[in-house]
Amino acid sequence: MSGEQATATQRDGHETTEAAAEYLMMIRYMIGEEQPVIAARLAERLGVSAATVSAMVTRLSREGLVTVDEQTRHLDLTEAGRSAAERTFRRHALAEWLLTEVVGLGWAEADDEAHHLQHAFSDRVTDKIDELLGRPPTCPHGNPIPRDGATPDRPTGIRLSEAPSGGEVTILRVTEEAEEDSRLLTYLQEHGVRPGSLFHVDEVADHLGTMSLRRTDGAASPSQPITLGLVAAAKLRVLPGRADPALFHRVPERARLADRSEAL
Repeated sequence: MSGEQATATQRDGHETTEAAAEYLMMIRYMIGEEQPVIAARLAERLGVSAATVSAMVTRLSREGLVTVDEQTRHLDLTEAGRSAAERTFRRHALAEWLLTEVVGLGWAEADDEAHHLQHAFSDRVTDKIDELLGRPPTCPHGNPIPRDGATPDRPTGIRLSEAPSGGEVTILRVTEEAEEDSRLLTYLQEHGVRPGSLFHVDEVADHLGTMSLRRTDGAASPSQPITLGLVAAAKLRVLPGRADPALFHRVPERARLADRSEAL
């Protein structure tokens, strides 16, 4: 692969660098979560300086990928910017499936590696990987994958932190905000907190800022509760009760090379 191919990808006539793609994906996420998208918040979320954000926003605006409201200074994606962000996210999500379910990496490591791979896949390779994985409607963490300008219709769910004690909930998705915390991702994976898993809410301790859960779908011992901070729990979405298993994707056995190799 040439240096130019490694650092830029073609998006609807726009040559979008890796850095620009990360900005577009973050803006897309913040809009989807109905968070105010202003330069200061963008700098905070991306961990860069205000000056760096300002320079990139100016560039993205000049390239017709982002608009800036003159009064509120809120950022928005143009149609071309949205398309570029969605294509990058699709590649990222499929790379995560490939790395977790086929290669066998953990969630946190796979998320980090996917940021590199998402810029290397051509459209043809992306489509072939999508087919191999059974065209998953979401990423491994449950966030919908857009295709051809359309996003799958999925339940909204509620924040796990808002779930009352004494009831059961099914994990719907781990938001992209939670994905930014590698330690949280590792903790969730180690304790089976993944889309489709069923938990009983034992206790919500508002005064401590924590909640206690037990997995009750038979995949783990229900006698071992786990504790989550309410701030972390607010980054997860759940459905009350036992959700339809058809909502949650399973990679076809033909793609599970990692499982087969371990059995040899």
